[in-house]
Amino acid sequence: MEKTMFDYIKETPVVVDDIIENSKEYTKELVSFYQDNFYEGIQFIASGSSYNGTLIALPFIKHILKFDIKLTTPFTFENHEMDYVKKEMLVGVSQSGCSTNTLSVLEKLKEKGYKTSCLVGRNDCDAKDIADLTVNWKVGEEKVGFVTKGVTSLACFLMCFALELAKARNIITDEEYDSYRQELKKTMSIQKEIVDNTVDIFNRHKEDFLNPKRVVLLSSGPGFGIISEGALKIAETSCLTALAYEAEEFLHGPIYPSTPDDLIILVDNNDDKSSKRIIDIALALKDITDKVYVITDSDQIDEEHRFSTAEHTGLYTSVLYRLSCLQTLANLMTENTNHYEPHDCVKAFKKANKVASKTRDNLYLNLQNIK
Repeated sequence: MEKTMFDYIKETPVVVDDIIENSKEYTKELVSFYQDNFYEGIQFIASGSSYNGTLIALPFIKHILKFDIKLTTPFTFENHEMDYVKKEMLVGVSQSGCSTNTLSVLEKLKEKGYKTSCLVGRNDCDAKDIADLTVNWKVGEEKVGFVTKGVTSLACFLMCFALELAKARNIITDEEYDSYRQELKKTMSIQKEIVDNTVDIFNRHKEDFLNPKRVVLLSSGPGFGIISEGALKIAETSCLTALAYEAEEFLHGPIYPSTPDDLIILVDNNDDKSSKRIIDIALALKDITDKVYVITDSDQIDEEHRFSTAEHTGLYTSVLYRLSCLQTLANLMTENTNHYEPHDCVKAFKKANKVASKTRDNLYLNLQNIK
């Protein structure tokens, strides 16, 4: 029997723990690539869930390395940004290693004489024939194309890379290095609790999550990567309109199409900066819809509408287990509605393959029933 999306969500802690335990070994080629070429920055080039996995890790990476990191989608980078590259390490990211847009960027950069690296989730891929360095981030097998384990493991791998590079460059002390590693390890001991909590709340309020007019996800800072991936996962699995906005920006226009049929999910950063405002917005939005749920530790949100955990980690690492809440919701919403099947017009579009997004067929299970 083939594994399901939920199986891969539940497998995530084992994979992430392995990456943390072996972080020095798994990231050493990438660290050496940065050091040996005397780079002065990093630019990641990724799309879809690989983009979001990188986005989730970005606040942690910046916090550890103490310099700005760029993240650009491949089409934009190739057509609008490539001429402005400085002395940066250029890193393509593609779990399949067969994304046409990422491969195109790597080829163009190679033609221009740039050295490139690419993070992939499988050894058998086309990226290895183009990039100067291809590194597998050790996600293992994931046959469901609506990837979950791959996103969390990518974010963790990138966090570990930041730690190893920071240690090699004496940006952090040995004590700080050990402390962050312990914090990363703790995230996966919490993951099961938030998954179980999500399943319980979904089952008690199932009607709120099935067939809303649209799904709106709100957060800021570290939480923004989570809601970006959550919106993508809900849209591509349940085929609902799912939109991610910075919480404050939602009030400045995007709020107007809202109706009582909307499902609104907020991610509170649980910090001393953005948290109060996000909770205030969550409480105020109940004037529009009863379907307001929050990933938070704040008791201002009642338990029936709060995804929370008894244990916690810091601002930049808690994203690794909190993401599992939105992944689990996407799975539950899909299994209880369309079972991954899009409209027939979308099936026809995908079957025609006029604008292919992968260089290979049959990389993943055909859950969308496209024949």
